[in-house]
Amino acid sequence: MSRRIAILGGGMAGLTAAWALSAPSVRDSYDITVYQRGWRLGGKGASSRGPHGRIEEHGLHVWLGYYDNAFRLMREVYGELDRAQTDPSCPIATWRDAFLPAHQVGLEELRDGNWSHWVATFPHDDREPGTASEPTGPLAMVTYLERALRLLLEFARSVSPLPTPDPPGIVLSAGPAPPRSPSATYGSFTALLRQIEIAATIAIVESLRVLEAGMPSTSPLAISLHRRLERIRHDLLAALEQVDDSRRSWQLADIVLTSMQGALRDGLLTPAPDFSRIDHLDFREWLALHGAHPATLTSPLVSGVYDLVFGYEDGDKLRPRFGAGIGLLLSMKMFFDYKGALFWKLAAGMGDIVFAPLYQALRARGVRFAFFHRVNRLRLGADRTSIAAIELGLQARVSDGPNAYEPLVRARGLPCFPSEPLADQLDGLPRCNLESAWSPRDDEEPVTLLAGREFDDVVLATSVGILSAICNELVADAPHWRTMVDGLGTVATQALQVWMRPSECELGWPHPGSTVTGYVAPFDTYASMSHTLAMEDWPTAGAPRSVGYFCAVLPERDADPARADARAHENAREFLMRSGGHFWPAALDGAGCFRWELLAGDGRDAQFSRANVDPSDRYVQSLPGTVRWRLRADDSGYGNLFLAGDWIDTGLNAGCIEAATLGGLQAANAVRGMEPMAGVLGSWSRLSAVRSRR
Repeated sequence: MSRRIAILGGGMAGLTAAWALSAPSVRDSYDITVYQRGWRLGGKGASSRGPHGRIEEHGLHVWLGYYDNAFRLMREVYGELDRAQTDPSCPIATWRDAFLPAHQVGLEELRDGNWSHWVATFPHDDREPGTASEPTGPLAMVTYLERALRLLLEFARSVSPLPTPDPPGIVLSAGPAPPRSPSATYGSFTALLRQIEIAATIAIVESLRVLEAGMPSTSPLAISLHRRLERIRHDLLAALEQVDDSRRSWQLADIVLTSMQGALRDGLLTPAPDFSRIDHLDFREWLALHGAHPATLTSPLVSGVYDLVFGYEDGDKLRPRFGAGIGLLLSMKMFFDYKGALFWKLAAGMGDIVFAPLYQALRARGVRFAFFHRVNRLRLGADRTSIAAIELGLQARVSDGPNAYEPLVRARGLPCFPSEPLADQLDGLPRCNLESAWSPRDDEEPVTLLAGREFDDVVLATSVGILSAICNELVADAPHWRTMVDGLGTVATQALQVWMRPSECELGWPHPGSTVTGYVAPFDTYASMSHTLAMEDWPTAGAPRSVGYFCAVLPERDADPARADARAHENAREFLMRSGGHFWPAALDGAGCFRWELLAGDGRDAQFSRANVDPSDRYVQSLPGTVRWRLRADDSGYGNLFLAGDWIDTGLNAGCIEAATLGGLQAANAVRGMEPMAGVLGSWSRLSAVRSRR
């Protein structure tokens, strides 16, 4: 008899668990039902279609080139759907149609009272994300160190008057042209020695990788390597200081060298490095401890990292906090382990590209979906060793039965989720807020699932923000649950999308397709997303030719649910009036005021803003010292309860789509009685030595 699996939550973690448990090799072993609040899937990645088929996102979603497990999942989904044969009218048939490489990534910099764009063009390669690749062993950190040294060698060549057969792999510039060539102040012989020194250091590190040998921080080799890095640091930074417009390259080299020396000093170049040993420190604090220059610590290179991970306690931009262990790991993965491109953008919304195809493929596999089911409570059995009941709230009755709701509509031929439930499938419209996790729920019909009758095992794939409410019995029963729920930080966020009639070129934006961060509140991150217009359905008159997405933290003082959306709308208007000209200079009139008439259509439908303050919508942070409080997928302490999400200890303990995918894979492995990491791509997950505290 198949084991009945109740998956609570239809975000990336829950759907990944459903995918793994419905694989052909185990399909007959499990009977799977996904219980989802409201009418659409996706959790914090949900998106839907509003007026004129416009894409309405939860926030800005960009995939990084090291998201191997998430990309592998989507490659499998699109391969199984085979839309070219089964849905030939669909404009996105393959994963390569769905994801677009984005090589331009940048930062905003304030210098001498003026803001400027600093955009880097990162090299592309022929590798495809979602495929197995190096580094795959426990010495991945050594491999990253080698790659970082090779980056420094490129820097050394770029600031040298010596002829170089190949251009630098990374071009950093405030404009589209690369920095000017250096003068010959630094002699050719000195430059050659500097390059030889770096090359010799690479050879040392390469030998460690080939021999699969670690490097304890107190070993003679480690001491020698540390001295070499110090010499490289002195020589290379001195050379960069003499080059016109090299300050940014200087800061990047300083960060790379500091990170390498810190990893060496803290014993992270061993076969089983323990990143938790430095995670009690803030990332900036750790860099300072290992000698980063004060100017580097305040540079947009560092502040941009905090913006990308919403690393501000209580959403306060004056309180940046981000764990050093995960900060170092993410930096290494982001810059030295990407495939194809540093960033990959979605051809349409997350709901269209990720969750609608996942839903279609899972339905074809026989997975059931119970929409309009809000999780209210998990009940323990009398012996307090397992989950005995799940209390749900039925938000709306579906005309043809609880598992019969079909959530998708078409926009430009693309299956997607609408911005409202499809009323013709419901027995009356629900009066409650379908997407809120908050009480009261008096207008919902109670539904109780019993262990041994409706389910055998539970995969808890909700957000960490609502655990204190729905798992209150577990929190009261188990100290490790209380520690996790109280200790893990979350933060409210806000998002803005703006559709404009002129093109980006006409608006004065010089880097179409790029993503930049490090700007001022209320929206510090911007992404050029005009490519998505091809998948929207605007009328010809007044149609947009450009669209920009913005996002940032929302300070806790503005996160009152009664007025948070209004505050996000106010922030959006204020931002466009005050800062719109920074990104789109031509959008300002002669008096420096934003030209609202340039908005697409009649202007009313050319802006979409939202505040993510619901407990299930808040971003899960990686605050210093909190990794040790995360539980593994198989570490709930209750026999039939397994955990999934970006809030569990996946090894990649940060809020992102890859971490959520890992959480789902590890939960499925736990259900099957396998090691959580079985079949997981990538070695960095093996670098986390954080394990159960019980």
